[in-house]
Amino acid sequence: MLLDIRLDESNQWKIPGPYNEHGAIYIGNNTLFNSGIVSKGVNAFDYSVFYQDQKNFVFVRVKTAKESQRHAAAAWAIRQNGKPYQYFFRPPWFGLKIAHTSLPFPTADKFYCMELLWAAYYNQGIDIDQNGWRFPWWVTGDDILHDTDIEIIYKNITNSTEITTPYKGIYIANKKIVSTLEKTIILGDITVEAVTYNENVTHMDFYVDNVYKATETSKPYIWTWNEKTTGKKVIKAIAYDDKGDQYSTVITVWKIF
Repeated sequence: MLLDIRLDESNQWKIPGPYNEHGAIYIGNNTLFNSGIVSKGVNAFDYSVFYQDQKNFVFVRVKTAKESQRHAAAAWAIRQNGKPYQYFFRPPWFGLKIAHTSLPFPTADKFYCMELLWAAYYNQGIDIDQNGWRFPWWVTGDDILHDTDIEIIYKNITNSTEITTPYKGIYIANKKIVSTLEKTIILGDITVEAVTYNENVTHMDFYVDNVYKATETSKPYIWTWNEKTTGKKVIKAIAYDDKGDQYSTVITVWKIF
């Protein structure tokens, strides 16, 4: 299972795309196994916990795996129960993926969520990272989703609104100068763009600190924020579908002029 979770877009864990932010292995009895809560490391969770926190989700199957390999992958993951969480953004190793926990390496027995999924199948002879061992040497939800060993068996993309610009970087005169891991800093005007993967969306509203600013009725959903203001601000985009349902997303930015 791959999913997006309900977070401010400026959070370091947010990655653009519909299923990029968390992953888990279904082990039966309505239970998912993952490495997702930092304080607990690798552990099991009831599916309902994931459902209430998700924006969009997809169930995938390793189509090239035999039934015995799927069971073996789940069993391998379960044997990692209690092992520490690997911080994707922590230097010097960042999201380096390692398949064999017995290696004499600082992160060999630590996992982030996508690494646990990948390693479980790598130990059964199947590499579900579309990049293989090519740089970068880590694995994301997109890498797994687009690997040729993977097939989608169910997906839900109803609530899939994201602000893609501005996004984690320093912007000067409406141009991104450098990327950052979390903060978004804007000097001057900025073109705000939001996307949605829901084909039934009819329009998008934009807000700053809950004050309405603009409505866009067609893709791309773009609004130019040329207000002179300074300080910490929250940009919100709300998508509306043809049934009147709303799907919102926010990003915290620091604006200067």
